[in-house]
Amino acid sequence: MSAIKFGVKTGQGGYSYKELKKVWTTADELGYDSAWLYDHFYAVDDKQRPCLEAWTTLAALAAATKKLNVGTMVTAVSYRHPSLLAKMATTVDIISNGRLILGIGAGWYEEEYRAYGYDFPDPRTRIRQLREALIIIRKLWTEERATFSGRFYSIHEAISSPKPRQKGGPPILIGITTGKRTLPQFAARFADGFNTTASLKECEAIVASVRENCVRYRRKIGDLTMSWQGFLLIGKSDSQIDKMIEREARRRNQSPSSFRQMVIERGWIIGGPDACVRELRKFREIGINHFILGFSNDTEVEPLEICKDKVIPQLR
Repeated sequence: MSAIKFGVKTGQGGYSYKELKKVWTTADELGYDSAWLYDHFYAVDDKQRPCLEAWTTLAALAAATKKLNVGTMVTAVSYRHPSLLAKMATTVDIISNGRLILGIGAGWYEEEYRAYGYDFPDPRTRIRQLREALIIIRKLWTEERATFSGRFYSIHEAISSPKPRQKGGPPILIGITTGKRTLPQFAARFADGFNTTASLKECEAIVASVRENCVRYRRKIGDLTMSWQGFLLIGKSDSQIDKMIEREARRRNQSPSSFRQMVIERGWIIGGPDACVRELRKFREIGINHFILGFSNDTEVEPLEICKDKVIPQLR
């Protein structure tokens, strides 16, 4: 089996650029493979907390790091016209000297859509919009004058210069929540892989569906990035984990018991390094080759260090 990759996921909600930069540069120095932001205008779990916009923040963090692949997981297709997104992605790819990965999905957060004045069409329509967006983005990255006429988006003789630093454009990962319908097809047909936050059972179904579509579109499954995104509440000892839970619960105005129950229900992995290895290995065994990990507090670096020293070596 090929070596797997590990990325760090930070949310912008409640954190300053200075705090995010500290975590990203630490991840860079520790040798993580990638780092990611989310594409939301406010924090999902607390709308009152300040939240930096994803792509402008990503450009700054790309300039502040040296080796990390960088990206958003995932960009909602409806928030930016695909021609604009193609230019933005090109710019970040150039700033990062070819380290961008474009994570993109059909969007899901209806409340946020409505709050910011975006239409929120049904899932089938959003998926069709995503298909057209993927075509337009690739055209703008690779063609001198790009033309496309679709049901939702159109471009005509569009000149996009300069081209991305990466030949053919940055890799594209599709956000997928289920093995059903068309998104696994998109991952195999239009993209370079996928990312999911699904449970182990559903993740296995997604991998199987992507594999079937690779056969259909004559793609090699081994060439695709198959990534899973999850959260670790990791510590060196049970007492340290208990203190982390108490601190996080206090920050969220919850009791430790209610916070612990909440993160368990959300599928967080809680425990020491060996416990985390056991759970992550289950995903590795079904084909996941890139883990994108969030930690209990996005501004702390100790969990990154523990994971790098005690978890990653056991999985590579």
